[in-house]
Amino acid sequence: MVLQKASLSEQIENALKEEILKGRFAPGEKISVEALAEEWEVSNTPIRDAMRRLEKAGMLTVKPRRGVYVATINQQDFQHVFDLRIALECLAVKTATTQIPDEQMQSMVETYQESERRLRENNDRDYLITHDHLVHDVIVQYCGNPKLIEYMQDLHNLSIWAQGTMNARQPDSFEKALPEHLAIAHALMARDRNAAEKALRLHLENVYQRAQAEW
Repeated sequence: MVLQKASLSEQIENALKEEILKGRFAPGEKISVEALAEEWEVSNTPIRDAMRRLEKAGMLTVKPRRGVYVATINQQDFQHVFDLRIALECLAVKTATTQIPDEQMQSMVETYQESERRLRENNDRDYLITHDHLVHDVIVQYCGNPKLIEYMQDLHNLSIWAQGTMNARQPDSFEKALPEHLAIAHALMARDRNAAEKALRLHLENVYQRAQAEW
């Protein structure tokens, strides 16, 4: 991995989030600061800075004299995260449906269709995982409510943490979510607010139910 020098600790924070989301670091697994510093060719300091922010976000746990670990989540924590996410994101999609630019809609649908093609032809999961959260990001971006955006951005970190646990237990969770993401994207593209909210709620409830089955 090659990192740019600008905002190095922020890049490391985002990169580490992605590694946790992809399942490289499983819940409860110890993460070596020194090993990451060597792999990413940076000093320990920006990695520790990034880890402190991820600890504050709830994704990492620092155990004195023992090291840094990926946080674990229990069933009740997961339920609380998704109760909030369903409420807030279904509120956001009502406004976003009429605000997302046409070109953004088209790009979003094409991205998910490309994910389908790559998965079918080459079993390319990296592209799928990289763009998995696109429709959710677009909904929040265009909801038109700065306070809601702020709350959803904070919740996003918790969702990554929560889904990291599920993805480790259910490796095909991204594949199962793909047709649901496409259904949301098509409803948004049709500017059908009710259909978009229904598809979004169904998807989030499905994610929650799939996770529940793993406990």
